[in-house]
Formats: sequence, C-alpha cells, structure tokens
Amino acid sequence: MSFAIRPCAPKDLKDIMRLVKEIVGFYDATLGSLRTNVEELKKAGFGEQARYKCFVAEVPFEEKSKEGHTLIGYTLFSYTYNTWRGKNIYLDNLYVMPEFRGRQIGKALLEQVAEAAWRQGLSQLQMHISSQKADNLSFIKKRGGENLTEKDGLHLLCFPNEALKRLAAESRF
Repeated sequence: MSFAIRPCAPKDLKDIMRLVKEIVGFYDATLGSLRTNVEELKKAGFGEQARYKCFVAEVPFEEKSKEGHTLIGYTLFSYTYNTWRGKNIYLDNLYVMPEFRGRQIGKALLEQVAEAAWRQGLSQLQMHISSQKADNLSFIKKRGGENLTEKDGLHLLCFPNEALKRLAAESRF
C-alpha cells in the first residue's frame, strides 16, 4: 500500500472533521459534545494567527476506503511552553481509519510531527491517551513515549466549560 504524508490544507478540513467525528464515536460520546466544525478549524488553523498545525495521510484513489475516502488519517498539534523545557509540541490527535491501521501510517504521521519538533529545536512532544485505549498507549511506548503518570506521577487535568466559567467569575482582576 502506498500513502503520502503532507501538511494539511484548507481543502482537507471537511475530511478532518469527518475523522474527528469517527473519533467521537469510538469514545461513545455524542456529536453534540463536539464544539468544533469546519469553519472553526479553518479559522484556527489558517486564520490570521494559526493555533495548530496538521499533517494528513492520503492514499491514491485506487486504494481509497470502503466509503471512497482518500484522506485516511491525520495528526493535529500545537505549540506549548514549559518553564523548565521551553517550547514544546502538544499532539492533540493522531488518527488513522481502522481499515488502514497496521500499515505504518500512524507511525509515519508521528514521525512527521517529531521531525517538525526536532527541526525547530524543541525539547519534547507531549500528548494524552485515553486509559480506554491500551493499544494506543502501547503504540506510543513502543516508539519511546513515556507515560508520565507512571514515571513522574503527573496527571493531566482540565477545567471543563462550567468550571472554567465559575473560576473566571471569581477573578478579582
């Protein structure tokens, strides 16, 4: 099987959104919980100040998916800053359609992000993985990723919408 990894273009965003919706289904979440749409992706990724970068995996038309798709995977990442380590990459999604897994496509997407980080002199690539997805964790560990919850006792925390609103309302400044 042949495939290409390339930077995401605005024309790809409809397919990216299709893949994001597939991910939502794997987590038994509702599409109503999804706040992103094609326009938001376009504004955030290709607007005046890009908030993310993205690579896509594409197969030739003759190797398309059962549904007729040629864009079959993606990885979306953004830059963060760590006071100890400096500028880093946070990889938000690394996804390959199930029928194309096991063909080194996910590995190639991950390597492309790692190369982008390395070329820029960044110190690390971070991501989170659901505890429901042991195979994903194994995939990352096999490539040198460290589970910081196990290693350093670090936990990923989040202030969801209502908590964020409540916390912001308490601000005195």
